Amino acid sequence: EVDIVGQSAVDFVKKRVARLWPRRPHAVKVTLQLPADQITSELTKQTREAVKRYCTDRISSNRLQRGLVIQRSQRQLIGAVIGTVVSLAVIALLAANPFGLIPEVLRGLLTVFASFAIAILIFNAVWSLVFDWVPFVQDNTVLTILMGMDLVIESQDGKQSR
Repeated sequence: EVDIVGQSAVDFVKKRVARLWPRRPHAVKVTLQLPADQITSELTKQTREAVKRYCTDRISSNRLQRGLVIQRSQRQLIGAVIGTVVSLAVIALLAANPFGLIPEVLRGLLTVFASFAIAILIFNAVWSLVFDWVPFVQDNTVLTILMGMDLVIESQDGKQSR
């Protein structure tokens, strides 16, 4: 099948189910068609176990990755808060103009740049904290659905094995 659609059956089904996310499909039924001489009595059970192992391993990996992404986002937020405090200190210093050495126009430009830096720092940190973990949750939801899918293996002439 990889030759036909360019990807494994599990990846193909994952993409089909992921399109429906966050809604869950009512049922997922996968029918594998194989030549009759390749079908054994244990094939369905082995295939279900292999899919379950694959999904379980991917879910564990996604949970670990999600935790790392959340930690990185929290560190980014802490850095943004520190950058904001520094930028606010620069803005306060520019507003006070203690030595009177900076012209009014330059102080205004530097204040705008510092304000812009605050906006970028905070926006990126909050965006990362709010949205970067979503793909991992989506993938885990899809993998959970795949673990519970109905798997049917049949020969290319239509004879089923459950």
